[in-house]
Amino acid sequence: MVAASLGLALALYLTLSKLPAFTDAITSSTANATGFLLRLLGADVSVRGSLLDARSFSFIVVPDCTPLAPFMLLAGAMLAFPAPLRDKLIGLLVGAVFLSVLNLLRVMSLVYLGLYAPEWLEAMHLIVWQSAMVLAGILVFLWWMRRSVRAAPA
Repeated sequence: MVAASLGLALALYLTLSKLPAFTDAITSSTANATGFLLRLLGADVSVRGSLLDARSFSFIVVPDCTPLAPFMLLAGAMLAFPAPLRDKLIGLLVGAVFLSVLNLLRVMSLVYLGLYAPEWLEAMHLIVWQSAMVLAGILVFLWWMRRSVRAAPA
């Protein structure tokens, strides 16, 4: 059951990531939300589609810069776990919100790194933040699983 759920989540991710309308919507939404938050913090940022333009640094948000992949991993694990549907839906909603907020912090930090410490950008982008996003999905699953098991009748 676990392999089937994770396989289904992977297949869904691969399918969605090939649909231009979906990828354009999720990448531009991520770019717009990031741009909005950066402007609230006083940054001089403009957004065009999935492009964040901050003075001397431009950042293109691609599907891997969204919370989609870690969310699909989380969804596959939650759907495979023997828990009531209500618990699964609550877990998916909490996980989606948490991963989305964390991803916005991730992209914002990468823009700031691109502006003020470009020598750190590649390592933070490819090693630290990608790992942190996957780890966050796993930690949300473990939190949810513990909560779901405690709430289950004996």
